[in-house]
Amino acid sequence: MGKRLIWHKEEIQEVIDLLLICEKKEEIENIFDKILTPREINDIARRYKALKMIDKGSSYVDIMTETGMSSVTISRISAQCGYGFPKSASLKKPKQENVNHRKFVKLKYKGVTIKKG
Repeated sequence: MGKRLIWHKEEIQEVIDLLLICEKKEEIENIFDKILTPREINDIARRYKALKMIDKGSSYVDIMTETGMSSVTISRISAQCGYGFPKSASLKKPKQENVNHRKFVKLKYKGVTIKKG
């Protein structure tokens, strides 16, 4: 990746605290309107929709079709929310039952690697 983001942790905490004291939905909407562009608000909504779809077990193709996001963005959301690294308390990775633990063998056929299971 290119440049690393400089996190303004103090300001982030202030925004979180500000949102926590809001008593009405309109107050939060007002804060969003003041600090975010319409596109940023839409991006947050799309990411949240992708998160809900991931939590329900939707395929990446379905999520891409529904949200217009790239598979890379969906993968990052998935990883940050416990599907690669356990970070989410509210949306947890669904239990996997009856998982098929077949071993895949890599084969080369005319220069093309094929996984066979």
